Amino acid sequence: MVSRHPPVFFTSDLHRYGIGNTSWFDDNSPRALAGRCLVDALEYLRASPKFAAKDWHVVNANAARIVHQCLADTAVARHDILDRVAPAIEEICARIVASRQFRIPFYGDDFWDWASVVDAFCEVQTVSATAAQVARRELDQFRRTVHIRMPSGLSIGDPEQEWFGPAIATRAHRLLDTRVSGFDPDLRHELQAQALERIERGRYRGRQVTPWQISWHYGQVVGEFQRAASEQAAELADFAWLAVPLEPAKRALVLARILQGAGAIRDRRTVLQTLEELYRCETPGRPLGQGVIGASIEASLDVLEALWAQLDDREKAGINAMLDALRFLHAKAHTIGFVVETPEDIEGLIQAMGPGTLVEQRNATRAIIRHSCFHAVICLGRSMTEVASATSVVIEEHGARWVMMPERGHALGPPLPQAGQGARFVGAGPGDLVISTALAPFRIDLRVRDALSIAEPPLPNQGSMIIPTDPELCHLAHQSATTLLGEIGVFFEGVTVTCDGSGAEADVAAAFPGALASDETAYVMALICLGRSVPCLVIQSLAETAPRSARSPDRNAACRLAVKVSEMLCRRW
Repeated sequence: MVSRHPPVFFTSDLHRYGIGNTSWFDDNSPRALAGRCLVDALEYLRASPKFAAKDWHVVNANAARIVHQCLADTAVARHDILDRVAPAIEEICARIVASRQFRIPFYGDDFWDWASVVDAFCEVQTVSATAAQVARRELDQFRRTVHIRMPSGLSIGDPEQEWFGPAIATRAHRLLDTRVSGFDPDLRHELQAQALERIERGRYRGRQVTPWQISWHYGQVVGEFQRAASEQAAELADFAWLAVPLEPAKRALVLARILQGAGAIRDRRTVLQTLEELYRCETPGRPLGQGVIGASIEASLDVLEALWAQLDDREKAGINAMLDALRFLHAKAHTIGFVVETPEDIEGLIQAMGPGTLVEQRNATRAIIRHSCFHAVICLGRSMTEVASATSVVIEEHGARWVMMPERGHALGPPLPQAGQGARFVGAGPGDLVISTALAPFRIDLRVRDALSIAEPPLPNQGSMIIPTDPELCHLAHQSATTLLGEIGVFFEGVTVTCDGSGAEADVAAAFPGALASDETAYVMALICLGRSVPCLVIQSLAETAPRSARSPDRNAACRLAVKVSEMLCRRW
């Protein structure tokens, strides 16, 4: 499983994992505020549930769209992070499409929401198969409906659900202007005319507009039409509405739209005043992903979108430092532990991690590694007692959330001839690679009891059970081995047995029919991981008893596969 206890991060945590000067992360500056909002949005995409209810359509769609725009911006160009959030974006799009409503608006509560969702589909087509499939259809449906409904106004007729006002026509204009080739001039003119209509005495086109929403509407109108909306722009500078008691989230939403409009016309005074109010709305005590502006992720997204248009390329590029800090923070929080039996295996793991891997600390029995996308701790254990101690160290001292054991094993029974490449479930022989799906003990009760007296796990008297491998890690190992077929050829999946080495292979095979391999230490590692609720995986390279065949993997194949599993695992954060 990806994580049994999802980590929680705060903006203050970024300082410990940034490179160079990180003091500006907390600055009251547009660049720093945009960076804080961006990491907030990224954590929302990573950790928050992607609800399909219509109330979440626009929030999730905006998160996908805005994050994609920021990461794909040429000044930032963080396609590495974009690749990691792509599954979350695809999940959002798939769930939104699956919950499409049966009447207008097909998404969200009003035309504004509907336009925002369609805009997101158009934006994320390169990373979402679902969006690529539906974007053109949904855009055409929206355009046709706007054309039909335009004369009577883009209203659904439900004042309890929609924020009716000029921002709705503005949002429709923005979508069609940026996403439709050959935007109908008559429709463009009519949308602009409706968007530029003033809210008079609290009413717009015969409908009441809540006073605090006026600036929310006008900010978007000015942001889209700029000098053509000079009268509305003048009203953005009036902050009298702040005297009215308002929820922090709603206050931040209005301020974000004022920032959008004032920034578009370069009204520096209004921009500065709006930023000061937004700094007061920050909630740094909330976890990232929960809304660092006004305790609302919607506000963080709106502020990010408004600020991004006002930053120059140098300021945008500077935000990469925050993104790097977030990646290192995730890597440390998702430490992967490796337990190995020889110093050569430590070296084999380090070599398998490739260039750019930083060895932070190393001695004869332990190495601490900073990989480009995960943090690793390697501990050496030759005997069962040493393996128990090493497993406890990587979990208790270093906080490993997963433990893997690439080791050498011995084949049980004669190998069976195999045709072709891929996974096999019986007949492993010397030189082959085995992914353990379960670990069984054979006549090792006393040794396990002695080993557990060192590690003190919460299962001291349960040394005779068969322990299944974590299913998610086993699945990733299968996928990883499939990608390495050119190197390992054939790999095997099945039960392995830990024994004391004194029993005959026939006795072990009789006790566990169908078992593929045996070893002397892996079971105690699995037992301790089970007691700590830590997923574990064992990969065995079976010892050679004859000259190596052309299809046999080298002795470091288990290490390479363990690293490949780690790299696939770290794509989840």
